[in-house]
Amino acid sequence: MIALLAAARAVHFASTAMVMGTVLFQYLIAEPAFRTAAIGGSTGARAYRSRLAPILWIGLALAVLSGATWLLALAAKIGDQSPPVAAPGGVAWVLLTETQFGHLWITRAFLAGLLCCGLWLGKPREAGSRFGQGLTTVTAMCLLGSLAWSGHAAGSPGVIGDIHLIADVLHLLAAGAWLGGLLPLSLLFALALRQTDPVLASTLQVATRRFSMLGLLSVGTLLVTGLVNMSMLAGSLPTLLTTDYGSLLLLKIALFVAMVALAGINRLRLTLALPKTDAVHRLDRNTRVELALGLAIIAIVSILGVLSPAVHMGMQMK
Repeated sequence: MIALLAAARAVHFASTAMVMGTVLFQYLIAEPAFRTAAIGGSTGARAYRSRLAPILWIGLALAVLSGATWLLALAAKIGDQSPPVAAPGGVAWVLLTETQFGHLWITRAFLAGLLCCGLWLGKPREAGSRFGQGLTTVTAMCLLGSLAWSGHAAGSPGVIGDIHLIADVLHLLAAGAWLGGLLPLSLLFALALRQTDPVLASTLQVATRRFSMLGLLSVGTLLVTGLVNMSMLAGSLPTLLTTDYGSLLLLKIALFVAMVALAGINRLRLTLALPKTDAVHRLDRNTRVELALGLAIIAIVSILGVLSPAVHMGMQMK
């Protein structure tokens, strides 16, 4: 049951981050780049928007399904049984209606429904209004950021707990902006290489530079909030080195460093060579590698969420 719970968490984190990162990328990166190049109505821009639409809908569907699976798997773990149906009187029903976790899930279901309406009314295949895109982006950010209340931070009391919770929210949003934006960025590279319309390639340098700035802000936020979270969950160095939680946390940090190194190469070397075809190919490849590393980090985070923090293990060992 622990494996199912961790898998549901991983899919939910990844799909929610993908949705948030995609709508944020379209709102802050792609559409401004199209406006700068005055190609908002071009064939290439319309083709790009049409490719984003299924990504958003598939991501939202996966988020809803994995969220329901997470709830049922947690109820099964609590009740020590196979995944139960959320019928009145059952463990899943009690978890949903009488606990903070359940109330959070109801709120997040409302946010998912609101996001669904925003995507439907906003016509993802069109440019849409800036207000509509902004509202959809904020809703997606709330859906991802609210996950902080489902983790270890929600159980921390007092002012320390509030700081931990704020750090978790910012950590999630920064991760979603960076990791979730990699897929639409890679899609932009792929379409620029395949499209016979050369105007799409003219947006690559602007879009990549804007995403690099967003990435720098995200990395800085991840570093600061990651240090806050580590100080509260990792415990002492010996505990960090001798527990499963600590080992996974160190692996997560190593993968994060690798992502930052790739992002640095992209920003300092390859972006300057755009729109040369070789630079686009290499940026596309590096972006896909970054995405793979990010998904591995999400898998690790999902496992960490079902383990006792290293600081608790250290207390038990004393």
